[in-house]
Amino acid sequence: MEKKFSYPENFLRYLGTGGARFSMMHQIRWTGGMWFEYGGLKGVIDPGPGSLFHICDAYPKLEPNDIRAILLTHRHLDHSTDINVIAEAMTCGGFVQQGSIVITRDAASGDDPVLLKYIASKVKEVIIMKDGCKIKLASGVTVEPVRHIHHHVDCCGLIFSKRGLPTWGVISDTKPLDYLAHRYRNCSYVSINATFPDKKPKLDHMSIADVGELLQQVHPRLATLTHMGGWLIKAHPDKYAAKIQTADTRVVAATDGMVIDLDSCEVFVPPLKRKRKTEYKII
Repeated sequence: MEKKFSYPENFLRYLGTGGARFSMMHQIRWTGGMWFEYGGLKGVIDPGPGSLFHICDAYPKLEPNDIRAILLTHRHLDHSTDINVIAEAMTCGGFVQQGSIVITRDAASGDDPVLLKYIASKVKEVIIMKDGCKIKLASGVTVEPVRHIHHHVDCCGLIFSKRGLPTWGVISDTKPLDYLAHRYRNCSYVSINATFPDKKPKLDHMSIADVGELLQQVHPRLATLTHMGGWLIKAHPDKYAAKIQTADTRVVAATDGMVIDLDSCEVFVPPLKRKRKTEYKII
C-alpha cells in the first residue's frame, strides 16, 4: 500500500519553475514562486502569476492565512504580480496586522513600485533589503540579502539561517558574479535560477553552463534549477542537470509542485494531474 505523503518539518515547495516572459505568458511552467516552512516560519518567495491559486490548489494543503513572510527578490512581473493578494491573505483580508514583507527598494517605492500603499499599511512591517544586512524574521529565522545584477532593477538573492538548522539559499535572476560562491558557501541547499542552456553574455541571467562553473567553487549537498525559459524546458532540463552534477552536489531540474526537504535534502516529485476534458453542455 502506497504511503500517504506529508510535508517534512522544514521544506520548500515550488509554486512554479518557469521564468522569463515567454514561459510566463504561455504558462509553459507555473510561475508562482516558492512556498517554504523553516524553523516554524511559513513564507512565500517571489509570488508571480498564479501564486495564490497554486497555494490554494496544493496537496497536501497549504494555508495562505498562515504566511508570516513574503520576500520579493525583484519587481519584474514574473516574480511580483501576486504580492498584493498574498499579503491580503497573510493579513486575513486586512483585519489582522501581521507578517513581514521583505522587498527591494524600487519594488516598494519609486516610479514603478509593485507593492500597493494600502496593502503595505496592513502588514506588520515592510523591510527594504540591503546587501549583507541580515534581517530578523519571525520564529528566530534570519535572512541575508545578496546583491545581484539584473537588467537595471534592484535585485537580491537570499540566504536563510536559524540556529540548529541547515542554512539554505536562493540565487535569483542575475548575471554570473564572482562573489556568489563565497556568499553561498555555507548553504547545504541552493535553489538557482537558470534560464538558458548555454551562456548568454549580453543577458543578466545565469545559464546551465554558468551554474556548472559555480558548482565547481561552491558545494551544497543539493542544488535545484528553476526559473527555466521556454528554450531550456523544451531541451529537457533534467539532462542538462545531470551534466553539471559533481561529486559533492546533486543537481536536480525542478518541476512544478516539487518539494525539497531542507533538513535531509531529499526531493519529492508530485504525481501528474490528468488534464481536464473540455466538454461543454448547453444549460
